[in-house]
Amino acid sequence: MKAKTFENLIRKVVREEIDYALRREIKTLKEDLRDELKPTIIEHKERIVEVPKVTKNSLKEKIMGSNPVPKKQIVNQNYTSNSSLNDLLNETAQGDTNLESGNSPVSMAQPFATGAPLPMDTAGMPDVVADAVTRDYSGLMKAIAKKKGN
Repeated sequence: MKAKTFENLIRKVVREEIDYALRREIKTLKEDLRDELKPTIIEHKERIVEVPKVTKNSLKEKIMGSNPVPKKQIVNQNYTSNSSLNDLLNETAQGDTNLESGNSPVSMAQPFATGAPLPMDTAGMPDVVADAVTRDYSGLMKAIAKKKGN
């Protein structure tokens, strides 16, 4: 047998043995990792301590006061035959509709809310902006319309 052939044969056998050994080791390492990655469920039980009624009532009295809150006179009207919708409409009808407060969803202080023309006072505006706001654009719009017509 020639030396080169013998050397190649030894290389092939060693390579096969190393592959076999590595596959075995990798398989055991994967199994170990799977075991480590399995979620462990730990259940904690908490003790519930009952608050004495005296403490509950005293805290309620501190916050709410000893006098009960007077309830509003509720007038339920039948708007529709659907009871859920009717309850919702009754709640809405009894709600606060003051639009002047700062917490209202729609404020009448907004200039676009009324649909009225915007105030055209130009005090405090730079001259360029005031000129752009107060300029007569009718000639420009006629020129645009004429160009579109062609």
